[in-house]
Amino acid sequence: MNRKLSAVFIIVILSITSVIVIKKRNDQEEKRLKQEAKTELSSLPKFNFQDILGNSFTSFNLEKDKPIVVVHFGNFCPYCHEEAKIMSHYSEEYKDFQLLYVTKDEMDNINIFMNKHKLRDKLNLTILRYENNEFEEAFGSRSLPCIFIFDKHQKFVQHFDGAVTARTLIKYTRAANLK
Repeated sequence: MNRKLSAVFIIVILSITSVIVIKKRNDQEEKRLKQEAKTELSSLPKFNFQDILGNSFTSFNLEKDKPIVVVHFGNFCPYCHEEAKIMSHYSEEYKDFQLLYVTKDEMDNINIFMNKHKLRDKLNLTILRYENNEFEEAFGSRSLPCIFIFDKHQKFVQHFDGAVTARTLIKYTRAANLK
């Protein structure tokens, strides 16, 4: 009995240790990505995602002389739904922007999200997908929601990880539109 109990105890300790080590590595990787984003994001990064038809969409496909808002979202994310409500409600604020909604979600979930908030009806947006870690590699963030704002010269203005208030979002998008 003591041998079995000792074996179980050792397995539990090894499992806990493994989880801690993996968590620590993930935290270090996320910290590294955030640090790279802080030092490198002075302008819109180069990226290569797919549009909803599966065609390649890169930073070179963007319209010139228009400010850009990049929204990283997921249908399962309640805060992403809050951000979508804000952008839908204040859609007039974003009429001069290129809005890129970027996700890993499958098309069914994308359609649920877009239809729920009527984003396609109100906003000039492009929906983009990626499969692996393309967003994280380009923008340096894994957060949902995550918003990046760039001015019409594609220069970095502001970045938000997590939920942001309507007032704050509008403040920075207006600043981007003036530059």
